[in-house]
Amino acid sequence: MQKFSVGRILKQLSNLQLAISLLFLIGGVISLGTFIEQEQNLNFYKTNYPTTSPILGFIDWKFITFLSLDKIYTAPWFLLILFLFAISLLACTLTVQLPSLKGFRIWKFFSNLSSLKGIEDKLLLEDKNIFASQLHARNYHIFKQGKNIYAYSGLLGRLGPIVVHASIILLLIGSTIGSFTGYTSQEIVPRGEIFHTQNLIQSGSLNYLPQNLSWRVNDFWITYTKEFKTNQFYSDISLLEVDGREIKRKTIFVNEPLIFNGLNLYQTDWDILGLKVKTENNKTIQIPLKKIVKGRQKFWFGSLPVNNGGNSKSISLVVNDLQGKVYLYNEKGILLAQPSVGETFLFDSTHSFTFLDFLTSTGLQLKVDPGIKTVYFSFFLLIFSIYVSFISYNQIWGIEKSPQIDIAGKSNRAVLFFQDEFRKMKKQSTYKSDIKNLKI
Repeated sequence: MQKFSVGRILKQLSNLQLAISLLFLIGGVISLGTFIEQEQNLNFYKTNYPTTSPILGFIDWKFITFLSLDKIYTAPWFLLILFLFAISLLACTLTVQLPSLKGFRIWKFFSNLSSLKGIEDKLLLEDKNIFASQLHARNYHIFKQGKNIYAYSGLLGRLGPIVVHASIILLLIGSTIGSFTGYTSQEIVPRGEIFHTQNLIQSGSLNYLPQNLSWRVNDFWITYTKEFKTNQFYSDISLLEVDGREIKRKTIFVNEPLIFNGLNLYQTDWDILGLKVKTENNKTIQIPLKKIVKGRQKFWFGSLPVNNGGNSKSISLVVNDLQGKVYLYNEKGILLAQPSVGETFLFDSTHSFTFLDFLTSTGLQLKVDPGIKTVYFSFFLLIFSIYVSFISYNQIWGIEKSPQIDIAGKSNRAVLFFQDEFRKMKKQSTYKSDIKNLKI
């Protein structure tokens, strides 16, 4: 029986074929998650994936819920795949990449350069320091042992694969943290109301909802373009402590959230709930409005009751937007008037109605993702690794054989550019030597 060896296990986990297989498997599972709706209730899957007509003959709601395909990204088997992939990358970094990086810094001297697969040439120099100065001018690290010279540059370029692995591992960690501890809440709140986080549409099993915070919608308004189309909608929001003390206040709009200690409150939607109307006897009533969507257009419809000597009538109200216009129609659908908010409408010379204000609500989304900073940092590392990977790792060797120096060099990328630089360095070194030896 073979003895337990951590090194042997790490070497097996660092296998390239294993990492590629796991990567393709993760990609396939994620693709499956885009076809099967995630985080829906059971009735949704029973309706859309019935057992009477399963997809491909076997994919129905029982199959989906049994394998947790309705919540793939938090399923134990998917997390196990991510864990194995992260361990494979980490094992490759520890057993292959870091040792190779350490090896790149080791001084490599050769007594014979003919075995090197690179560029070979000779320099006729009386001053051996001229060649070293050329290397130093090009940011080479130079080492000397007897008559042997070794120099390298661009070691940072060898960090590219290591940084890529680190970024992927951090991405997996950050997304996993977000899946288990984050949550998303969708709220529709009337203007002037205070609300707490309660309508969760997505939440991790380890999330924590703060109980000492509440939100108040101070105001809501919309701006329009010259063509009377919605330009932007705004919400004036206050974040409150449990005792009602205001912690932070901000006017938010689309793509401009209120951010506080990892809490992100976004503006998502809006609605008109009703209309405040004052009657002739100074009573204020609220007329509920119902939103009707027709194609790309939407309007709000309501009914204003009128009691005229025991005969009940109704006036239909139609509102297209929040610009202040109210369209009034009688029971036959004839337009009676189109007063603005603040104006008074007289009906049958006996009833007057003053339209005071719209009752609006704002759609807000509260999102918390503790792993988002880790994910952003992983993207930063990935971008950094792309730039680093363009740096060439160049090596140059020299052997002094008075009155000449045999030189050789090679590069891991941009070979043509390295060859050109190599020739320029030889030419400049030879030229300086000739100038030094010139007698006047």
